[in-house]
Amino acid sequence: MIGELVAASRRPGAALVTVPEVRYGSQVLDGLARLWPQMVRIDSAESDQDRARGWMSLAAGAGFGVGGRGAVLAPSAQLSLIVVDEEHHASYKEDRSPRFDARRVALERARRQQAACVLMSSTPAVETAAARGMGAVGLVVPDRDVLRAARPIVELVERPEGRALSHELHVRVRDALRAGQRVALLAPRRGFARAIWCASCRRSVRCPRCEAGLVLHRSSSGASERVRCGRCGFEGPSPRSCPSCAAEDFKLVGAGSERLAEQVKRAWPRASVTRADPDVIDEVVRDRTPSDIYVTTWIGTKPAIRPPVSLVGVLDADALLRRPDWRAAESGYQALAAMAEWAGPSRDGGRLVIQTAEPTHHAVQSVVRADHGFFLSRELPHREELGYPPFRELIKVSATGATAPDLIERAAAVGRSHGARVLGPIEVGTHRDDSRLEVLMKCIDATPVGADLRGILATVPAGGRLHVDVDPR
Repeated sequence: MIGELVAASRRPGAALVTVPEVRYGSQVLDGLARLWPQMVRIDSAESDQDRARGWMSLAAGAGFGVGGRGAVLAPSAQLSLIVVDEEHHASYKEDRSPRFDARRVALERARRQQAACVLMSSTPAVETAAARGMGAVGLVVPDRDVLRAARPIVELVERPEGRALSHELHVRVRDALRAGQRVALLAPRRGFARAIWCASCRRSVRCPRCEAGLVLHRSSSGASERVRCGRCGFEGPSPRSCPSCAAEDFKLVGAGSERLAEQVKRAWPRASVTRADPDVIDEVVRDRTPSDIYVTTWIGTKPAIRPPVSLVGVLDADALLRRPDWRAAESGYQALAAMAEWAGPSRDGGRLVIQTAEPTHHAVQSVVRADHGFFLSRELPHREELGYPPFRELIKVSATGATAPDLIERAAAVGRSHGARVLGPIEVGTHRDDSRLEVLMKCIDATPVGADLRGILATVPAGGRLHVDVDPR
C-alpha cells in the first residue's frame, strides 16, 4: 500500500515515509527497498556517520527516505509526499524533550511545504478518525468489507480463576497442535510474576527508587531470580525477606510470560515453545526457528515479529481494558485487532480466542464485528462527556525538587486562567529521590496555555525541574 501511494504521487519532489519502529519494520523496509533501490534509510540505530550521510543525501535531492518518527524531520527542499504508516502507534510520540508528535509534525510540515500528507491505519487513533470525518486530514483505511473478509473466527470465553488457560482455550490449543498448526499465546505482561506480596503484612515489594511495584523475573533454568521496575529501570536480586516486616513468606501474584512458558511446556511437553517477550525478542527475531507455540506479550502486535500461526489466544484482555488510562479502550481495541490480523482469515483456519470478563465491552465487540465505526460510535460520546480528545486538548505538567508544589500550583493557575479543567496535583512516585507532582489539564485550546507555561519554565529555580508535555501518550 505504501509503495502504491508513493508511486501514485506524480508531483515532482521527494517522499518521506515513517513507520512506527524501524527496529521491527524490516518487512516494510525490505519491500520498499526492492521498489526503490536508492531509498535512504533513516534509523537512529545507525552510526552518526551513516545518519549524517543519509540526511545529506536527502538534502541534496534524494527522492525517497524512510524511517521512524525522526523521518518527518529529514531535510528536503522540495517535498511532495509524507506517508505515516500505522499512524495510531504510540511510538510516534517522542517521550523526551522536545516531545514532538510525528503525526502533527508531518501534517504541519506538509502544509508549509504544500505537500500531500497521508496517514494510514486499519485502526486509526480516535482523534485522527474524528478529524478525517471533518475533512481535516487524509486518512487511508481498509474497506470494511476487506477487513471482514480477513477476520478470523473470534471466540469469547470467560477468563478463568486460578489458572492461565480456560478449558475452551486449552482444547483449541490441543486441537491445533494435533493438526500441525502453530499457536501464539499472549500473556498480559512479561516476567515471572507481576507482583510480590508478603503473606504476613500483605504489602507488595516496591521499588526503592520510585515506589512502583517490582516484577519478578526468573532465569530459564530457574536457578536465579531478580526483580525489575518497569517505571525507572531499577534491577536487583529477589528479596529474601519483606522490607516492611522482615517476614520470609511471599506470595507471587499475576502470571507473566516466563511463568506461562513454563506452564505451557508442562502441559504440552512434546511441543516446541518459544518465549517472545521484550526481554528476548531480539534473539527471536534473529533466530526465526519455527516453534509450535509462541508465548508473547503485547509486543506481538508488531507485524514484523509475528511468525505465521493459525490460533491466537489472548489470556487476559481485561488487563488492557482496565488500565488506569483514558486511552485504555482504544489501545485495547487496537491490540486485539492486531491479534485478529495475526491469526489470519477464517477461510485459512484462523481463530482468535479472547479470555475476558467483559465480552460486551465495545473494544471487544468491535473486534468481533471487524468494525472500527462501531468502536468510534461508542467511544466518542464517552470522551465528550469526560472532556478528553478530540473534544479537549491535554497538557501534562510534572515537577520535581523542593519547589515542586509551588511550580505545579503556578502551572495549574495558568491552565485555570484559560478555562482548562485541571486534574491534580497528584504524587506519582519519585525521581532521583525527589517526589514528583503532576497535573493534567483539559484545555479548550492548548496553544495559549502552552505559551504561558513557557514563562514558568524560564523561571524554574536551581534544583527544580518542570516538564510540559502537550498531548501526552
